[in-house]
Amino acid sequence: MISPRYFFNRLKDVKASDLAAVFPMLGALIVSPLFKKKYSHTWLICEEKAEARDNGYWFFRKMREEHPKQPCIYAIDKKSVDYKKVKDLGQVIQYGSFLHWVIYFTCERNISSQKGGKPNAVLCAFIELNNWYNAHNIFLQHGVIINDLRWLYADRSRFDMFVTSAVPETKYIEEKFGYSKGVVQLCGLPRFDNLHNRNVKRNRIVIMPTWRYWFNLKSKEQAGLDSDFLHSHYLKSWKALLESHKLAELIDEYKLEVIFYPHRNLQYHLPDMKKMISTKVTIASWKDYDIQELLKSSEMMITDYSSVFFDMVYMKKPVIFYQFDLEEFRKGQYEQGYFDYNENPFGKSCRNPDEVLSLLEGFIKSGYKCSKEYLTAHKRYFLYYDSSNSERVYKAVKQLRRK
Repeated sequence: MISPRYFFNRLKDVKASDLAAVFPMLGALIVSPLFKKKYSHTWLICEEKAEARDNGYWFFRKMREEHPKQPCIYAIDKKSVDYKKVKDLGQVIQYGSFLHWVIYFTCERNISSQKGGKPNAVLCAFIELNNWYNAHNIFLQHGVIINDLRWLYADRSRFDMFVTSAVPETKYIEEKFGYSKGVVQLCGLPRFDNLHNRNVKRNRIVIMPTWRYWFNLKSKEQAGLDSDFLHSHYLKSWKALLESHKLAELIDEYKLEVIFYPHRNLQYHLPDMKKMISTKVTIASWKDYDIQELLKSSEMMITDYSSVFFDMVYMKKPVIFYQFDLEEFRKGQYEQGYFDYNENPFGKSCRNPDEVLSLLEGFIKSGYKCSKEYLTAHKRYFLYYDSSNSERVYKAVKQLRRK
């Protein structure tokens, strides 16, 4: 049963669209017995509402190409730019629709890269955490977990299977998150399958910061954290890096292509950023750039705390951490887990633009080479370094017994 404190705190983030979703949910619940036979062996797959570019997409694609006899359905907003990527692979339904609800209540497995990858995240979390319905969730994840993510603890999530991809990550989740033995499965992320064939564009640098909860969620607002994005320390700090004369000089001297790609939860601020930031850097929209292709084609990455840096590590590419607000991040976003940004083999933590750009120039001059320590740690972190991640997930899901 969900704790009252956790429930009432989450109520702050409920939107009108969540309340409106009650009606199709109730309707689907009533008629779902009529569709039980039809969808009882179906795997329902998705990501965010408008996306087909993460582990859900790659797993769905793998299923349609190599295991077509397994019934699979992908849910996405059909108005999305990503709809064209999945529409010809197999059956696709409108995300959040009445049919999505019906299949959610009747399918064999609900498979997503997002914890909230369901017809409505709020309502589904409420009924699942109160043990009113077991959605038979397979959590594909959307990165390598490195922090203490309490919202993914077993008492706040309902997963039959929790996919991991790194050895230290797996051990940490097994010991810390409270899941029963066998729930956490080290299979590798399905999207990693596509990271081995890459075409790097010379001197392309990607800058990819993550978001901050307190810009989007009322439940995360608290004293000491500036929730006004347009006047925030966060925006000022990234602006200082992007507008740096030193960065402009590096771009000219080494003919760099630098792409700034904000987290999807901050993409709606893109017009404001383009107005407020004067730079030679491309400020990119998620609609124009496929994130995986961007990572594959880049020489290296600059980020703050985004776990997507592990995709770069997986490809043995260098990373720089620009962490101007580490104390605030730990206070309002994620508590530290097993990974220490200050003491790790993959990248150095910087607090100001000058440090970042000094390291960047060093990597440029070295031809973007990684250290021996980095490459040794890569072998220690990744048990699997191949193109069979989706296949391992498929086999692990097939072996699960429906509870």
